[in-house]
Amino acid sequence: MTESPVFDSENLRGHYTEGFDIDLSWMKKPTQHQYRWRCENNKWMTAHRRVRDASTLVKAFRGSTATDVYVSTSSWLDPINLPRLRDIEASYPILLDHLVVFDIDTPPFCLRNMELARQSALALYEWMKTKTDYSFMHVAFSGSKGFHLFYEDLQREKFQIPEPKLREETVRKQRKRLLDEVLAAGHNVDPKITADTRRIIRLPGTVHGRTGWKCSIIQLDMMSEPFKKWFKTLERHRGAIKIPRQVKQKKIATKPVKTAKKPVVDPSYNYSIEVSSHVAGTKNRSSLVSWLPLSWGEPQQAVEKALEFAEEYAFGATAFWTDGHRTMILVPRAIPRQQLVKITRKMKLNRFHQDLKERHHAWVRITGMMSEDHEWERQLQPVNVLGKELDGACSWPWSSSHLELSKRMGLPFQIDGNDVSGGVEPSIRIVQRA
Repeated sequence: MTESPVFDSENLRGHYTEGFDIDLSWMKKPTQHQYRWRCENNKWMTAHRRVRDASTLVKAFRGSTATDVYVSTSSWLDPINLPRLRDIEASYPILLDHLVVFDIDTPPFCLRNMELARQSALALYEWMKTKTDYSFMHVAFSGSKGFHLFYEDLQREKFQIPEPKLREETVRKQRKRLLDEVLAAGHNVDPKITADTRRIIRLPGTVHGRTGWKCSIIQLDMMSEPFKKWFKTLERHRGAIKIPRQVKQKKIATKPVKTAKKPVVDPSYNYSIEVSSHVAGTKNRSSLVSWLPLSWGEPQQAVEKALEFAEEYAFGATAFWTDGHRTMILVPRAIPRQQLVKITRKMKLNRFHQDLKERHHAWVRITGMMSEDHEWERQLQPVNVLGKELDGACSWPWSSSHLELSKRMGLPFQIDGNDVSGGVEPSIRIVQRA
């Protein structure tokens, strides 16, 4: 379940001008962290000056309405001009420190699931007591669905490695080993947060834009009591949603697909329209456009499984269609081909993976089948564009041609147009298959 935004612009601005202090006290040097926030139009912005306190950060908003505010889990020598990992031309940034952060989420947001999240967070806290190389800092209520546990790394040797790239890679490897131990011990944490030195996390003292509850550092002893006993003491905006006792997952609504009961089509004369995965106007970039395996289940189940991968690989907003039997996915991002080859192998999208690996792109059917009598069978119906909340974590630019394709197929994307790659016109062909 995804909550709808609960504030208008005036309420959101008011939160940061009426004395609600943003909490930076837990950071050794706030000026060494990067700060990012999402605006009303879903555009992401980054602070272009060092932030030393809450008032400096509020000034950095520059009149924009910050719906969700985040801070880097790492501290950097120069957090202002921090390049992306895929930016090989920029000078490699110097990592000064990296906090160990565990994100425990139990969606959807309700009292029942928050109690499960509390129990999971407390169990992880007890388990981490055996790890003497890490010092507990605090636990924070995220503002929705769970908790964040923060730890300081007492092993400082790796942060003295002279070569910046080797330093960061060493930190990542150590974090990955710790994360693997945590997961192997059965703790339900987000596998993307802990080991990623470029990750951002919701900033304590700021409002969760979809619930109205404040991300808040809480007393550790509260975690030993049931969530229902103390959740009303948590700070929230006057427009905050009421936390329901429990919530049933909503089914993904699809339009009914009309198909003939017993279609009679000569297999020698099946026509369809196909699109290329190649991002027009680029050398070696492709978008992920593929039919999902039947083994993933009915369309509802297939979409849910695909969204798990979308979150794991930070795809951002993702579009889905169905013919009532199978489901098609489109990630309109310009992804380097070799990277997409590895991703689709892990996702077990075997046909797409093989075509991309051998032919450098894949042709994918985007219509039903048309017989020689010009009758369409199993036409595609749009499901939805899902995972929009993950856009901020995605590092690939949008594919202009695949955005246009999705628009023509009934699912337009609302994006910030500053990070778009390739030409507008998608590569489409009509084929006859035996």
